[in-house]
Amino acid sequence: MKKHIKLIFGVVMVILLFSCKSTVLPIATFTYVIHQDTIVFTNTTTGATSYSWDFGDKITSTDKDPVHIYTASGNYTVTLTATNEGGSKTYYEVINFTKSLINIDGSFGDWSEISSDKLSISTVSDTATFKALKTLKVCADDNFIYFYMKLDSAKVAPIDIYINSDNVSTTGSNSWLWNTSAADYLLEGFLNVKMADAAVYNFPASQTDQTAWAWVSTVPGGSGVVTMSTPKTVSGTIVEVEGKIIRELVTSQWADTIGFGIFTSSSSWDATGCLPGGGNKANLLQVKLK
Repeated sequence: MKKHIKLIFGVVMVILLFSCKSTVLPIATFTYVIHQDTIVFTNTTTGATSYSWDFGDKITSTDKDPVHIYTASGNYTVTLTATNEGGSKTYYEVINFTKSLINIDGSFGDWSEISSDKLSISTVSDTATFKALKTLKVCADDNFIYFYMKLDSAKVAPIDIYINSDNVSTTGSNSWLWNTSAADYLLEGFLNVKMADAAVYNFPASQTDQTAWAWVSTVPGGSGVVTMSTPKTVSGTIVEVEGKIIRELVTSQWADTIGFGIFTSSSSWDATGCLPGGGNKANLLQVKLK
């Protein structure tokens, strides 16, 4: 009789054990980090043995910690379904994704995809005074201003970016390099550190002498305002680079169209490159922000 009781007790315990296990469902959660067009998901689920992801763009995955690339801007509902022997639980989050116009990866292929109405281009002429800067391309989206340069790296150390952010000619600095540049902001950094040291300077609107050197530091070097690719050799010392400027770190006030120019110097601060114009007076590039 005691043996039967023990057997029945054992069976009941096994049934209760499996019944308890079957009622403990997983807790599904995740976090994510956006790197340009790539989103890296970190699965923080507990108690699951398998996972199913739906990224909201008809792409799915069963990886625990997937990496996903979106090909277009939009709001995507990302759904994670976590499963164990007891069943499944689902967690979802809406991701607002904005595709960058340009990926700063040193491949340069996406520049050919920019429509002509959004792309501004300047090339150096044979008669230019300064020829180290060969080609300049600029475009922009809501978050960044992107630029591409082909230049002679042997003749370029500091890089100066001049921006007329309000597109007004009566305020800002009128540099000797261009016709009425009226630049409100100057960004300066060095090629050898990919402009990671770039600082931002503002020309005060209250300064009535537009030819004066009246720049005031507004963002210190090392802030990350500029991101630049590793220079890619074309031939000899001629290289290509691309970069982006975080608009919000420069100013929150932008005109629909801005003026944009770049000036380069040697390690001894001698003038070596300038676009547009090559040092032969020209207007700043007109770049559409909207």
